[in-house]
Amino acid sequence: MIELNFTLEGQTELARRIRTLDNKVKDWKPEFEQSGIFLKNFFGGEVFETRGAILGEPWKPTGNPWPILEKTGRMRRGFQSKAESTRAEVFNAVSYFKYHQSRMSRKKLPRRVMLKLTEQLKNRIVKIFHEGIIKRIRESK
Repeated sequence: MIELNFTLEGQTELARRIRTLDNKVKDWKPEFEQSGIFLKNFFGGEVFETRGAILGEPWKPTGNPWPILEKTGRMRRGFQSKAESTRAEVFNAVSYFKYHQSRMSRKKLPRRVMLKLTEQLKNRIVKIFHEGIIKRIRESK
């Protein structure tokens, strides 16, 4: 039998800090809030700037003289986020958003995906939570 032992510099202090995190990590509201705001701005910003291409689903062009979904800007501004200690919700409050986003069969209105979690977005959210954990460890001195 082979036994391996590791010694980490500062191991005792790190273990103490991690134990004090127990109460602090029950409320993830700051991280969920930051993630929600990031996604809301992304969906209302970069998705519209690239006409869906950044999500891997470019919008089909129309014959309208104005840019797709930009006549009033209501759809772009309609993204909202709500955060709690254990979850975040990102949505578009405009009533006709669901018709653009849905997979329903269609004759005139092409599907225009505006809200989709890509791997890049998931990685950014993980980074937000990682930074939150690091911050809590540092503050628990």
